[in-house]
Amino acid sequence: MRGFTLVELLISLTLGLVLMAFLIGTLFATQQSNRQTQQLVQLQQNSQMLMTVFQAELPNLMFFAGRSLADVASATHQLAPVLGDCAADFDAGSFPVQGQPYLGLYAQLVEQHHHLACLNQPKAGSELLQFKRIVGVSLTATQMRQNRVYFETSPATSQFVTSSSANLMPDSSYWPYSHQVFYIAEQKHSGKVIPVLMRKRLIRNAAGQNLMTTDSVLDGVERMHFEFGLDGNLDGQVDYYLATRQMQLAHWQQQKHRIINIKFYVLLRSLDEDFSYQNNQLYQMGQEWFKAPSDPFRRLLVSSSVAFSNTRL
Repeated sequence: MRGFTLVELLISLTLGLVLMAFLIGTLFATQQSNRQTQQLVQLQQNSQMLMTVFQAELPNLMFFAGRSLADVASATHQLAPVLGDCAADFDAGSFPVQGQPYLGLYAQLVEQHHHLACLNQPKAGSELLQFKRIVGVSLTATQMRQNRVYFETSPATSQFVTSSSANLMPDSSYWPYSHQVFYIAEQKHSGKVIPVLMRKRLIRNAAGQNLMTTDSVLDGVERMHFEFGLDGNLDGQVDYYLATRQMQLAHWQQQKHRIINIKFYVLLRSLDEDFSYQNNQLYQMGQEWFKAPSDPFRRLLVSSSVAFSNTRL
């Protein structure tokens, strides 16, 4: 009985090593492909969720049931101050204050130590979007809910009220009122820092206090940019677009023109790294550009344009 020769043994070992290297390479390529597919699917799902949120909130910006922004700014209320209100020097906050500006729509580039005071460490370099409007359909006084603030409209008056306000009129219309701020903050999840789309929202708690709550809307939102279509001659058509950093207080006050369109650009980022991938792409977000910092994260740019069909100023 004859054994293997040295040459045959070396050939067998070589073939085994080649086969093993091929199997390891195939396994590695399969894992890499699966990781890439999972991340791309995750980005697509997040883009759909983001579009659902923005398409639900943005089309009715500036809607105040036929009242002009000037009418809303002069509306009365006897409500308690809002805890943690998103007020600023250029905006009174959730409710109008006599002698102070009241904005229905506002965006801002977040810079270090320069942002709305109600926000807790928003991500610098991105933008925030604040808006106030009424939502849904009008109700009667008996249909009002305790956890909401309402905007009352009648031929004689406009005022902010709650279900416990005095002198509610049975023939008035009561519209649910919304004040929201979208921004990006970084949070820790399982030891990793993830950019998250956050939302501040006006509510009324069980004790009857008005306050701005904080919600996490969507993980993996890294950057936002907005551009606004302005109607300069009030003919209902967009005459020009301005990016957030180009907008001035006069534009937000909309006394000589109207904001009738908004373009949004949102950059999504994968939640996990893929160390076989290096992202150094350049993303065009309207008039702005974002250069990926050569990191192992995949990204997806989502953009759309929304016209306001209920603008009256």
